[in-house]
Amino acid sequence: MGKGPTILITCGEISGDQHAAKLVTELLKTNPDANIIALGGSRVAAAGADVRFHIDDFAIIGFSGVVTKFPKLARLEISLKRILENGVDLFIPVDYPGLNLRLAAHAKKVGVPVLYYISPQVWAWGRHRIRRLARSVDFMAVILPFEEGIYRDEGIPVEFVGHPLAEESTLPEPRDQGARSGIGLLPGSRPGEVRRILPVLLASAERIKGQRPDETFSIGLSPSVPRRIYEKIVRRHDVDATLNESAADVMAKSRLLLIASGTATLEGALFETPLIIVYRVSMLNYFIASRLVKIDDIGLVNIILGERICPEFVQEEAKPEDIARHALSILNDNAVRSSMVSRFSELRGLLTGSGASRRVAEISRELMLNST
Repeated sequence: MGKGPTILITCGEISGDQHAAKLVTELLKTNPDANIIALGGSRVAAAGADVRFHIDDFAIIGFSGVVTKFPKLARLEISLKRILENGVDLFIPVDYPGLNLRLAAHAKKVGVPVLYYISPQVWAWGRHRIRRLARSVDFMAVILPFEEGIYRDEGIPVEFVGHPLAEESTLPEPRDQGARSGIGLLPGSRPGEVRRILPVLLASAERIKGQRPDETFSIGLSPSVPRRIYEKIVRRHDVDATLNESAADVMAKSRLLLIASGTATLEGALFETPLIIVYRVSMLNYFIASRLVKIDDIGLVNIILGERICPEFVQEEAKPEDIARHALSILNDNAVRSSMVSRFSELRGLLTGSGASRRVAEISRELMLNST
């Protein structure tokens, strides 16, 4: 263990692991002796953090998943609170609000400064939680431009640091539209998502193939989903689909994406690839979410741009015949494609800040200096 500060970082999803890993890299650049303890994944571990708890062991989707894994999650929370009570200099929760909001409150109680990186989506389903954040958080580092005003209006110290996907070191170069081919299918990052969404995407692909016999299809795989799950689902459908270990490669090369709602939609848009958003959850999760979510769109691309640029097909509306019809209209109409790509170019500008990971590392250092 180094002689530098001890920092606890907690994230609970693959996207959080990706963003937290970049932050760990920046933290260790400025303080190589820092002892970074984490609830994280393989990327956070590879960046140099001591991953005491791996996200694959605690992955949940939706509200019903919390119920089935409650005992395990309760033990995790107890363990993390004990770490906070034993010499932590800074706590950085990354998204993952259910657990992280409780940990932030505990950190505040035991005198550990809290830098919340990647805001919970309170603007969608939980504005009442802003008051909890105000009591528990010393600083908010937000990655969506409209979030800054939400927290500032509540008196919470906040800064829009830019989106980590739009950092100069990782910002993808758009591929020439004329050099693209095929349709990319990205059914999510968790086994449950893939089992619900991939059959819909493949059924849509079958219908597209009926109208465009030469069309090709590629499935972007998630590292947290066993390959056999994809293979089993593909065998049930009458369409050839290549399995690609690199979802980013699929995003970059495709003419169109059929993609599950989530952070991947932003990544696809940053590649300036036209896309259609599809999402399905269990009936219980949808019943609960529909009573909590207070926004019209679920796609981050549409939310940030303030209008529905990308078609959305959610739950019972995710019908293969409708998805295929919209896909064909985008593929066959260059004006529609050009309009979407133009708005994605605008999105790049909106998400680019001063370098999210580097800036959050700077804020971390400032908070620790001010707390000593």
